[in-house]
Amino acid sequence: MDYEPRIVKLETEMDHQKEAIVLLRGDINRLDSKVESLRSELLTLTRWIAGLSITNVTVIIGLALKTAGLF
Repeated sequence: MDYEPRIVKLETEMDHQKEAIVLLRGDINRLDSKVESLRSELLTLTRWIAGLSITNVTVIIGLALKTAGLF
């Protein structure tokens, strides 16, 4: 039985698989960098939300105390 054509076919397929893996690694690296930038943006937005929430609570407490005539 002649295995030469089958071996050539397998080698060709493996070359295509190697190219696909290289492309996938590049895409994964780009995706990782995008996720990292989104993570930093999320951290910034979380800080803003925390600050604004603290400010709003402080204002509400101040208004309640002013309405009650405590200061």
